[in-house]
Amino acid sequence: MPSIKAIKQRRNVVSTMKQAMKAMNLVATAKLRKTRERWENAMAFLEGTDNIMLGAAKSPATASNPYVKEREKPFKNTGYIVFSSDRGKCGSYNINVCKAVIAHASANGKNALLLPVGARGLDFFVSQSRNIHRSLGSMSETPIYEDAVAIGAQVLEDFNQEIDEVYIAYTQYHTVLNLEPIIKPVLPISLRLTDEQDTEPTEMEYDPDVDSFLGYMAPMYLNVQIYGAMLEAALCEQAARMVATDTAVNNAQELIESLTLQFNRQRQSIITQEITEIVSGASALI
Repeated sequence: MPSIKAIKQRRNVVSTMKQAMKAMNLVATAKLRKTRERWENAMAFLEGTDNIMLGAAKSPATASNPYVKEREKPFKNTGYIVFSSDRGKCGSYNINVCKAVIAHASANGKNALLLPVGARGLDFFVSQSRNIHRSLGSMSETPIYEDAVAIGAQVLEDFNQEIDEVYIAYTQYHTVLNLEPIIKPVLPISLRLTDEQDTEPTEMEYDPDVDSFLGYMAPMYLNVQIYGAMLEAALCEQAARMVATDTAVNNAQELIESLTLQFNRQRQSIITQEITEIVSGASALI
């Protein structure tokens, strides 16, 4: 049985860790609120751009556009832009999205070329000996549109040269306790035109023509898709970190209470033993 000193030292260590986790929880909560506000404010722009591009892609005139037309099947290379965090303390947030990418590529027989954004995802794929095409840098907790533009330029270059289709892998936000990894097709745009969607082209005039418009807007469309994924991934990261640190605080409190009870019992046992020794010594003198 551990000594009183050992129990006290361990309780102090757990108490210190509890305070650190509590501080991280408060920071994550504040960041979650700000990130969710930025994400919600950007939704109209993200959805509007998406609808315009999908509407243009439904036009028969764009059927042969390189950003719309599917490459010859089977696809040779499939690029996965995978968003994960640079820091830990966020539960299974990172490993869930990475495993979802591996499962998606395996289930669909794709030759996956990984394009990780974030240190944790990169480390996971390296440990799994996966085919990392290139790292797209770190994942900011407060992403800006310029970050998406920088990533989009590299991805577009790969799409024009050696990647046949591009997917974005990130975590979708439903509620703080409901975060879902999602694999979303981005390029070619025809991958998104499913049977469930309206197949009629949008009634809109394009200058000079719809095919030229789509070719001009394709890079912006990719940047917007990446930006939306970055915002939602950052939101989910803070939600996951808030939940993980809150759980850690509760577990630490339970452990402190258990150690306190153990400490009191140990101390009581020592006191009882000392009293017994004193009484026995006094009885021996009578």
